[in-house]
Amino acid sequence: MEGRNPARVRNELMAGVVDVLQRSPTLRHPTSAELLMTMLGEELGTPLEPLGSGALRPSLLRLVESCARVPDGMPCLVRCLGHVEERSATVLALERLVDEWEAVDFFDGADLHPLRPDLMELRSPATLTAMARRASRSRTQELPVWCDSGWAVFLRLAGGNSAARELPVSMAFLSLAADQLVEDGRREAAERLRRWNRAQARAWNLEDQMAEWQLDGVTEPAASLMPAYLMIQFEPDGVDPDRYYLSHWRQSDAEGWHPIPGETVHLHRDDLPAKVDTLIEQTEERWSDLRQPVVLEFILPWELLGEPVEWWHKEADSGSPTPLVMDYTVLVRSFERLRRAAWHRPWHNKWRQYKERPADTHSYWNRPGHSHFHLERELKEDEQAVCLVLSEPPGTDSGAGRQEYLAGLRAGVPAMIWHRGDCSDPAFKEAVADIVQDRGLAGLLERTARWRKDALAMGPEGWDNHVGRHLAILFDDPERKPEPPGPAHAPVKP
Repeated sequence: MEGRNPARVRNELMAGVVDVLQRSPTLRHPTSAELLMTMLGEELGTPLEPLGSGALRPSLLRLVESCARVPDGMPCLVRCLGHVEERSATVLALERLVDEWEAVDFFDGADLHPLRPDLMELRSPATLTAMARRASRSRTQELPVWCDSGWAVFLRLAGGNSAARELPVSMAFLSLAADQLVEDGRREAAERLRRWNRAQARAWNLEDQMAEWQLDGVTEPAASLMPAYLMIQFEPDGVDPDRYYLSHWRQSDAEGWHPIPGETVHLHRDDLPAKVDTLIEQTEERWSDLRQPVVLEFILPWELLGEPVEWWHKEADSGSPTPLVMDYTVLVRSFERLRRAAWHRPWHNKWRQYKERPADTHSYWNRPGHSHFHLERELKEDEQAVCLVLSEPPGTDSGAGRQEYLAGLRAGVPAMIWHRGDCSDPAFKEAVADIVQDRGLAGLLERTARWRKDALAMGPEGWDNHVGRHLAILFDDPERKPEPPGPAHAPVKP
């Protein structure tokens, strides 16, 4: 490949990293700089020379050179700086440079800059994400925030996971980028990318893989039946009863369960619906090319179980908002159970009964005034009882309602159904009798959705009088657990 020689490429990249580090307030303050050096040295497993009190740039060049000699050293530098500065502009700029460093390393020191002008023309977030998914055969589901151009995505994908004798992901992306440039009327730019790709394929003896990709890569993958999930968790503040930590995870990988965490924010209870509205809109923008159905899961603490989250609005500021249940399957999950590992064994056991032999499973209708002790005992003795119909709504001031809900959690029951206002309502009992029919619980969610759609059909002026408006269902799959949001809820925005 023509261009700068590998030594020059390497030196210029290190100089670029130093340029960014010089703008970091961490490295200009002796105490924070010492903390960074300690963390970095421990993670690299090698002592680092202190920055000293002299000229900063030569010291930073030595630091970057030390990191460059250690496997994973450059990403480690960015990680450690991120621990100190969180998502600062400095860290973001370094993420871009480290992607380029690793791409150059992947391509044996080649000068990649001739590709930059043409790839910078590709700027559509939805198009870039779709191309990254296809190039990686769905192994890359989302792109980090700094991947805002075809150039940044190409660097990010370089060296990404590829099966043996499979065309590297970054080269597959270049092929798709060239196709997109042709669609945009930039045929000369497309040919430059293809020429580079062909030369690299010859150099690495990947011409057969390139030809195979060009035959297969034009075919859109079949739509997956596996839903995508947006999981939204409300964690109590622990001090102020009116404030919560809102965390979320996005899961759209049809090949496995790999939820991607978002930021954690600290909000007043009254602000939760508006934040959820914004979060859903942002997720829809990320998933604009997704062909899978989307499920919303709310991980709620006990005190929020009375919130009708299915009927919270999306596009609330539009003048004509719509309830979430119109567009999504909306499920409730238990925050307390996710956090209480001692309850997980019976939970898994009940879930296996439901998943492996759904026709043999059944519901348990709790009776008003029934002792919560005997309720828990009976649920634990009956392995096929996987759905509890509550006699009182949880999340209220009723101590009996809370004890009943707690008994279900301890017994491992993965599904619970209740009326958010009055579980003795005859219409509720009629609806639940249909939902938990004797022939098994395989269609539990579908039948619940039908009652909610019947309420929707009555419109805003009449749905409050329909039982489907007040149905709540907890459906807790122990195989779908979110990743922890991180220590001290970082990063948190007020």
